[in-house]
Amino acid sequence: MLYRFQSQATADLVMLGADAQGALRLIGKELTPQGVISPDQLPMAIDILQQARREDHALRSRDERSALEQLDQVNEVDPDVRLSQRLVPLVNMLELANQAHTAVVWSES
Repeated sequence: MLYRFQSQATADLVMLGADAQGALRLIGKELTPQGVISPDQLPMAIDILQQARREDHALRSRDERSALEQLDQVNEVDPDVRLSQRLVPLVNMLELANQAHTAVVWSES
């Protein structure tokens, strides 16, 4: 399932259901067919998602260093897209919506 995030401050953002659910769960929201992140909730949501990105990035860096130390040759360690990367577009949208003092809404696509 796909979810469309919309704000008057930005272009629409489409996310996979699992990614949308993970991001919304971090900020204390349930993935429902429709929902809203109000302007007064945006600063907290931004802080939480940025912290999650930093923690995921630190974990990845530590994991990569550990894996590289165990390898004799440098190989591609983890080609998957991580949480920290998946959150970037949503965090950007929330920041722009916050600057414009407008809500972000989501719906099933």
